[in-house]
Amino acid sequence: MPRIRLTVTRLYALNDERMVASKATAKIYVGDECIATEAISGLTETPVYKYIHHAFPVGRPIRVEWDTPGFADMTAVEENDCPCCQDSHII
Repeated sequence: MPRIRLTVTRLYALNDERMVASKATAKIYVGDECIATEAISGLTETPVYKYIHHAFPVGRPIRVEWDTPGFADMTAVEENDCPCCQDSHII
């Protein structure tokens, strides 16, 4: 089953010029179809991953949109599990 790796590379807000935890809502799309809405909270400047499975055919366009009162950077890529060894391969 195809899956999407959502990577949050940055999430924070500023409070008196200090970085503090923030919240974001991410919407993950396969083609034009929104397949998941994820609430994310915390403080990070290092990548954090979340995996979302989907039932669409492999190779459709993947994108992520987010809303946050702070600062965030996110990416979404499709991965496919190898059925014999469960290794992940980015498509």
